[in-house]
Amino acid sequence: MDRLSSQELVRSVCRKMTPPLLTMLSAEPEIQYVVMRNINLIVQKQPNMLQTDVRYFVCKYNDPLYVKLEKIAVMVQLASERN
Repeated sequence: MDRLSSQELVRSVCRKMTPPLLTMLSAEPEIQYVVMRNINLIVQKQPNMLQTDVRYFVCKYNDPLYVKLEKIAVMVQLASERN
């Protein structure tokens, strides 16, 4: 995303990437982990991308520990007074 010149183009790409990433969070734990690692990297560059979707990162009782830790890491990055 650093190589995209227009802010409008960056917003458009983010809007298109969000639904598939969130859909993949309902897959097997191994896939969830890979998706969470990628989301973590994306949120470091574009923190506003998933600001309204924090509810997807709430830990479930049957999530493996490695998935829970990634979800918590992303929630910490997304946390603000607004949400």
